[in-house]
Amino acid sequence: MTTQPPTQPSPAVLAAMLCGAPEGIPAPPSRAALAAVLAQAAEPDCWLLANGPAEESVLSQRVDMANGWKLWIRWELTDRLDRWEPVDQMDMLWAATAPDGGRWELGCDRWPDWDAGPDAVVLNPLEHLITPEQRERLRQRLLTCSCWPAPDPLPVPPPPTREQLDALWPIEEMVS
Repeated sequence: MTTQPPTQPSPAVLAAMLCGAPEGIPAPPSRAALAAVLAQAAEPDCWLLANGPAEESVLSQRVDMANGWKLWIRWELTDRLDRWEPVDQMDMLWAATAPDGGRWELGCDRWPDWDAGPDAVVLNPLEHLITPEQRERLRQRLLTCSCWPAPDPLPVPPPPTREQLDALWPIEEMVS
């Protein structure tokens, strides 16, 4: 019986493994793709909807774009005595999902690159990949963009009666 030596994964699979994507899942979007989609989101003719206003986004604001991209943008917080409140400054791109399912997450890439040693920092596309003018246009756009409507609250169903529970799970079958 002969055994085959293990094969090295391809660079694309290695990149996906670094960002937590298992084999078979699309690789994370490239830096160029992130830069392009952030610049596009800043333009007034780009259709997008947010999950809520930036001032209510304590953790992050999810932005759904018509082209299939989803962005999670974290806003800076300030301590207001008894609670944290967002200020109108974008902090970082927390995550991005491409239309093909590839997902980029904060921490899965370094700036300027992985080989920069101690000078490498976590890549923040809002800081490293777009210009200050594009970042300001995106900030203004997200502060005033349309939001998904709040869902209608579902009615709370009444709890099942004892008879309904007994019909679903007869005690005779449970004992045997």
